[in-house]
Amino acid sequence: MTQQQQTKNNAGNFMNYFNSKVLPVTVNIENYRSKIFIGIIIWAVIVAALPVLFSLIILFAKGTLIDKIIAIVTFLIPTAIVICIPVFFIKKIYSLFAKEKVIPALLGYWGAYIYVPPLNLISAIYKTIKNKTGFGGLWAELRKDKKTNISVNPTILARLFRFDSIDYDDKIVGKYKDVEIEFAELSTSYTTTRSGSDGKQSRQKIYTFKGVVFSAKMNKKFKGITAVSHDNVDKRRMLQPVVGAKQISSMSLTDVITFGSQIADTAGAVKKMVNDRTKTIEELKKQGKTDEEIQAIIASKYPNQEPPSVNNQQLPQKLEDVFLEDPLFNRKFKMCSTDQVEARYIFTTAFLNRFMKIAESFNYRLHAIFIDDNVYILIDAGSFLNKKDWFEVPFFKSCKDPKNYQEFLNDFTRLLAIAETLKLNQHIGM
Repeated sequence: MTQQQQTKNNAGNFMNYFNSKVLPVTVNIENYRSKIFIGIIIWAVIVAALPVLFSLIILFAKGTLIDKIIAIVTFLIPTAIVICIPVFFIKKIYSLFAKEKVIPALLGYWGAYIYVPPLNLISAIYKTIKNKTGFGGLWAELRKDKKTNISVNPTILARLFRFDSIDYDDKIVGKYKDVEIEFAELSTSYTTTRSGSDGKQSRQKIYTFKGVVFSAKMNKKFKGITAVSHDNVDKRRMLQPVVGAKQISSMSLTDVITFGSQIADTAGAVKKMVNDRTKTIEELKKQGKTDEEIQAIIASKYPNQEPPSVNNQQLPQKLEDVFLEDPLFNRKFKMCSTDQVEARYIFTTAFLNRFMKIAESFNYRLHAIFIDDNVYILIDAGSFLNKKDWFEVPFFKSCKDPKNYQEFLNDFTRLLAIAETLKLNQHIGM
């Protein structure tokens, strides 16, 4: 079967699925959408009526044409703002309402995948109003479980990008052949101060990433860090990620709670381990043990930890550039690792070929990091202004027309192909 025939068959299968499973869900939503547009039109007519009348009066009044134009524009700009701001928030609320109904129905085409809406103040207020649960309901919404433990966290992102703000959007979680996977849409940015030609300083927001992060467990065990990027890799940031107060303050409340819990658990475990080892070292010194004997005892007692020296000093990890046998990979990507052998253990010839197929489908604009037996592949589609929103339901088009979901169909098929192509359910080194 040719690729064209396969594409045609897939389109036909989706159409049949849409008509039987998705269309019944969209009927009620389309009714709401129609009422919303009627309301917007009425609102715009009412708000714009007075400025239009004022503009007509000015046009027929005495004065120069330039003065008339300035007066009209001055009056019309705030009018446009008054009209647009409510439309913006209505679109946001509608999007939340429509996506929580339509996207789960769409995902059923691929299997048992769960749509997790963004957890922010707007979505929490929306659900609180819908469920009429008051402040207690609002607090519960903000603390809602993320439904997966393979979520990219701020520390991982901080190894790849500079940022002081993280904006989380939609997520889709599920299993692909017994492998837990997640697709999370997010963006990272930081604010900087720049001086203009006139000497005045202004604050500017710089986006460092906007796209989708694919997360999954790998059927390989590794201890180090291996990173791949279509852009440069900051080795210092990779080894010493900084997640400060600004980053945490910009997260949703759930992210703060989850990340704070991780920090507390890790800090407690590390503190106990350090205290135990320090106490053991002191006792061994009192017993007259040599430094070599102490090192051997500590290594035996804490086999899963890097044994510290007697003076509690450790050599820092180092990132080295890695060059693979594929010249196209070396041209398209920068790769570095704390362990050259481990990097090649991950990127076998077979895995490299599969990775390059994924990279080609996304125009080679990928970042990837392999850490703690997890793989994170970040899909960056280009300059921020040209980037699109993923996993969206149409607002300005009918939600009953299957043609308006073609982009969603194409996007999720390509994303799911990551798990299929990389064969994460298999021992990928084989």
